[in-house]
Amino acid sequence: MKQICLLTCLSLLLMLSSCGGSDIGYAPMYRDAAPAAARAEQPEVVMQYTYYGTADSLHLILRFEELRQLLDLQQSASRIEYVIRSGGSERDALLFRDTLAITAQHRVPAEGTLVVPLRIPRGFAVVGNVMQVRLWLQSTGQARLGMSHKFALHPRMLQRDYQLLHTATGRPLVQGFVTTGDSLQLRRQGDTTGIASFAVLKADYNLQPALPPMSTRQEALPEVPRQTIDTAQYASGDTLSFSSEGLYLINPSMGIPKGLLVQDGAYPLVTRVQDMITPLIYLTTSAEREALYSAQDQKAAVDGFWLKIAKDKALARELIRTYYTRVEMANKLYTSFKPGWATDRGMIYIIYGKPSNVSVSGDSETWIYRESEAAPYVKFVFTKKENNFTENHFELTRNREYEENWYSTVARWRAGITNM
Repeated sequence: MKQICLLTCLSLLLMLSSCGGSDIGYAPMYRDAAPAAARAEQPEVVMQYTYYGTADSLHLILRFEELRQLLDLQQSASRIEYVIRSGGSERDALLFRDTLAITAQHRVPAEGTLVVPLRIPRGFAVVGNVMQVRLWLQSTGQARLGMSHKFALHPRMLQRDYQLLHTATGRPLVQGFVTTGDSLQLRRQGDTTGIASFAVLKADYNLQPALPPMSTRQEALPEVPRQTIDTAQYASGDTLSFSSEGLYLINPSMGIPKGLLVQDGAYPLVTRVQDMITPLIYLTTSAEREALYSAQDQKAAVDGFWLKIAKDKALARELIRTYYTRVEMANKLYTSFKPGWATDRGMIYIIYGKPSNVSVSGDSETWIYRESEAAPYVKFVFTKKENNFTENHFELTRNREYEENWYSTVARWRAGITNM
């Protein structure tokens, strides 16, 4: 039994340890993935962003992270080029262009990330306009890499005239989540002659993990809290802290609200045994989950599940590392009003891995998994769903035709196959 418990401790040490997340959305790179032989050496830079408006400008705060850690992002990044077009293609009219050099003030040493503020005239924040950001990197051997990201602009972005800042560092909160150990400061921007108060409300929402892709049921979206319980009033400059997990809504008396998911532990990292059990819903039967939750020693029970699948300690470690690395990545990139692992994109990412190609058209994302020796071709389409808490919630277009592919992919996991 002690040997089994040691497996969990060892596997946790092997997991990713960088932090991240997404307030408005994870802006994927707009390019095909490299061929299999070259893909292992290709950096993967993701961009997350938040925003606020002032009288004459839309302010954007961009956060860049290199997921594969194949290069030192802070040392290799040289400049950012950004353009605004009247649509999402290179054929659409060019409306605005600018360049910003990366300097020491953009580097976040403890995180290895870049946080870059940009400002554009507010007149460009209209429906239909698309902003493209290209981060230029100088890689080993003097090769230049341009990592490109796009996102849509909208006039409602100008209505958020406040920021949330980490109290400890003063840096803007870019992601849409915090932990119960964090504290934030509210700061209203621009003209403050019309003083706004902020109500922080806790939503009555029970976590609903993503349904399988062949399910025909519809997920219920959380509603704006109407009850006064767990509600507090704040003003600009006040500090917010959260003592309990849950979904909160920061609702200003003027402007647009912002949702915030509060989690215990070291979220988005997987550091507690309960964080290991809940995402197993995609691989386990109800009887297996009941046994995991009711076990007197849950760590040993989780290890026993993976050892039963692998029938070998080394393979069990590899399965654990692969699965929970994907859970952490889903938490970083796809957290919305619920943890990233429980979202539709998180579910597909965990079970199928990184897609071969991601394309974006309007409010939809298409993920393609090319045919390989291990799996057939499959395509998933996610559509952005409006709600009161986040702009990072996308729902999968479900179809009964996914059933065979889904069950065969889950079966490969349960057979101890990790090259997916």
